[in-house]
Amino acid sequence: MARYLNGATIMTTPTPRSLALAREAGFDGIEARAERLLDDPDELRATRAASRPGEVWSLNGVRISLRPNGSLDRDQLLADLAPRLDACRTIGAHALLAVPPRAPGLSEEKARSGVREGLEVVREHAAALGVRVAFEFLGFFDCPIPTPAAAGRTVDGLPGIELVLDSCHWHASGAGSLDEFPVERLAMVHLNDAPSKSPSRLEDADRLLPGLGVINLPALIAALRNRSYDGPWSLETFNPDYWDEDPSDVVRRGAAALNAVLAAGA
Repeated sequence: MARYLNGATIMTTPTPRSLALAREAGFDGIEARAERLLDDPDELRATRAASRPGEVWSLNGVRISLRPNGSLDRDQLLADLAPRLDACRTIGAHALLAVPPRAPGLSEEKARSGVREGLEVVREHAAALGVRVAFEFLGFFDCPIPTPAAAGRTVDGLPGIELVLDSCHWHASGAGSLDEFPVERLAMVHLNDAPSKSPSRLEDADRLLPGLGVINLPALIAALRNRSYDGPWSLETFNPDYWDEDPSDVVRRGAAALNAVLAAGA
């Protein structure tokens, strides 16, 4: 039951330091952040030197860029993809995360074919480097692929594309049934919590450590385990308040919170 620390939880901390703190707290590794690595070649090289084989599970996250009519913006996608795949190769990341765009007014029906085409492009280029691709739906009100069912429809018939489920995006999308979500293709679950706020208006910065909000995380974990999923799990918050705290304290508290909800969902 592998557990990872997503760098967004302590975003202002350099990646090698995040990796060291994750080890100290008992995590199996990290999910690295492109926000830190793509603009800092020194940090990218330092991460490569600091990491052990298998410790970097993923790099976030290439966005499948669409035009207003829902068609794929292939040039933009390729421009965004190249540096991320190069970073994956450098640090030995197991997977590259891919996400749909935030596109107000664009329906799932209009967006789906463009997103599928984009995932095929990402898969082709990633496979050449031995990097896996994991697609994460976004529960934001302005995302055209906002639910587990929509994610399932998007990847249906696309071999080689795995899935990521994020508890906050699941909650923001209405915490609906996972019956139409192909759990057998699930490669990672991001665990976090949310305040008492209209789910449809949640943003990344609202996220809390597990157990501090209103998401029924034990029920979500139990539902996934009932369908034979048992990890890996990752602690991922984007709350800027945590970034201003002592990162070692945030990581210790986060590890304890993650362990508690996983035990509660057993």
